[in-house]
Amino acid sequence: MFFDMDRADWIRGKVDGYSSWVEVNLDAIGFNLEQVRMMTGSEVVPCIKKNAYAHGIVHVVAYLMEKDVKRFLVAKLWEARQIRKAGLDAGVINQDPLYTDEQFAEVVDSEITQVIYHRDSARRLSEAASSSGKDALIWVKVDTGLGRAGVVYKEAVELIEYIAGLPGLRIDALYTTLLEDDNDPLQIQRLKDVKAELEKKGITVPTLSIASSHGIFFDPDSHLDAVRPGVMMFGWYPVPEAREKDIELRQAMSLKGRLEHVKWVDPGTPLTYGGAYIAEKRMKVGTMHMGYSDGYLRQLSKKGIVKVEEKICPIIGGVSINHFLVDLSGTEAGVGDVVDAVSFSGENDAHGLCDIAGVEPYQLAVWMSPLTPRVYYRNGFPVGLSDPELVT
Repeated sequence: MFFDMDRADWIRGKVDGYSSWVEVNLDAIGFNLEQVRMMTGSEVVPCIKKNAYAHGIVHVVAYLMEKDVKRFLVAKLWEARQIRKAGLDAGVINQDPLYTDEQFAEVVDSEITQVIYHRDSARRLSEAASSSGKDALIWVKVDTGLGRAGVVYKEAVELIEYIAGLPGLRIDALYTTLLEDDNDPLQIQRLKDVKAELEKKGITVPTLSIASSHGIFFDPDSHLDAVRPGVMMFGWYPVPEAREKDIELRQAMSLKGRLEHVKWVDPGTPLTYGGAYIAEKRMKVGTMHMGYSDGYLRQLSKKGIVKVEEKICPIIGGVSINHFLVDLSGTEAGVGDVVDAVSFSGENDAHGLCDIAGVEPYQLAVWMSPLTPRVYYRNGFPVGLSDPELVT
């Protein structure tokens, strides 16, 4: 349904008409999954918020289900809805708060596991479950010190006792989020203490989860029953220090585009808004029909780099919504030729560009447009396409 080797030529034909597109290497995602499994020995529950960190939520879930991933964590209800509308029956844990009766009913009817940490939300979910005749699964979020969301750990046992007494609800997991500092061991112990107190009261919780990508790298004590990797699933290290670990990850995404216009300019020619760049010599300049609306960071203005004909070429002037300029000196590139804006590897890979821009890889993922077509590759062949204009 989602991946078909027989569509390779058709996909290539569609790509021939794109001014910009994202390529996703599914094999790299599979490699990173196995790295996490080997590092932790725990169940891997990928966090696939923000369109699977810009890689395309539906296709990523479909692929990882083939790799025996059973459960996925989302940040928004519409993300869970996308997965269900695509016909995927994986376990989906929704962290988005629910506000309307219709939302509570939808979560139950669609068999979406709901994160709960309020009595009122538990009561309303129980009522929706009772009305539908289905049980609803719950992950309880415990605030062990981050102070952002969740039931405070001192009040967690009382809340969970209340939830356990409601009809139609089944507690599937307890989880928390680390501060990612010296307080982490205390947070881990607090969550373990909550589980121990519940067991004394005869309440069993199947899954205890703490570690996201940072915990996977730096805190083995946080691995427990299930880990929740996010960016590292897609080959991006959560912090620069993680790159120093002897752990290989493979970047799964590349942003590509085609030259819209190529010209020669004379010395003294101003280029881009405000004459941000003045040609110092006669030079060959290419215009990309790509900008920060596609995901090429605006912070790369005047200092970004791209790859053209395997040559690293500098950005000149600013990055605007739909355009940026490239110094094509020393290349034979012409209109329609492919430019690697974000390469899978090399100087202008995701980490290299984020270092130049002074941002974290998370930001590159968040700012990548969901409207840019995604082309999915396995074993070097295009096997899937996600294009807002097409039925995939």
